[in-house]
Amino acid sequence: MKSLPQSFLGKKVYMDGRTRSYTVRYEEHIAKNKTHVILFEQETPVIFAVLSSEGNFLDSFYLTGKNNQASANALERYKEMTERRKSRPMTQDDLRDALKTEPNAKMKNENILKHLIDEHLEDIKHQWPSRLILMQKTEGRHDESLVMLALREALHMANAQKSFSYLTAHRLDQSVPELGFIMHEYPDLLPEICEYYLEYNEVKIVRQLLLNTAASVPLDQKELIESLLSMASRIDHIHYSSVLKSVLSVLFKRVKQDAKTSPKAWLTSTVSDRKTRLSIAAALKSQKTG
Repeated sequence: MKSLPQSFLGKKVYMDGRTRSYTVRYEEHIAKNKTHVILFEQETPVIFAVLSSEGNFLDSFYLTGKNNQASANALERYKEMTERRKSRPMTQDDLRDALKTEPNAKMKNENILKHLIDEHLEDIKHQWPSRLILMQKTEGRHDESLVMLALREALHMANAQKSFSYLTAHRLDQSVPELGFIMHEYPDLLPEICEYYLEYNEVKIVRQLLLNTAASVPLDQKELIESLLSMASRIDHIHYSSVLKSVLSVLFKRVKQDAKTSPKAWLTSTVSDRKTRLSIAAALKSQKTG
């Protein structure tokens, strides 16, 4: 089974017999198998390179001696990002604080969380390589840092299609299930995300995405619910799992709490596809006999 494509952001490249190192601080995925990157020495852009999906150098040159349209575009885009970020009222102390968990952060800047959310939103909108995620990858010690807390908030506010592209570009696949909580606004995105991860056999991500969607989808949004149940059934059929049963459990609990009907009646009025109905019946039967 093939692996997910890589993100090179934050990777170090050693030159001159490992005496000097450069860090990828800018990357742009140009095609499925090609990525443009800029390697930095400290804060200075030094090398432009074209990498394959495996991380092999297809082309590279020092920016002091050569330039082409691709490198010029990358440098211009990087300049736009950095100039925009200079306008944000976050100091180096704030950025160091952003790598801490909320209880451990000094929070001298009382608006730090808002500033972090705003930067995530802008990066998602423009599909910019994130300095915050770069910091998290290279210096972060906590999965629950302010950077990641702000990212979760931003994902509930941003365009989900752009968020999906942003998360996969940065290989933040563990955050993709968060999109389930707003999937009712982007119903066509559910099969797209599921197909993407099933191609790489990443069932765990898909399962959590389906559960989060089940926890938040309006109970009268029939097409999305049927798509949700159909996808869960398909995963069970291929992987001999019990995802459908788990999704149904979440939905039935919500029906009992919020709907003025029984789970059985709700299911009858919601699901019309015969194949999905049969899968649900089999799952419910196994639940009773299991």
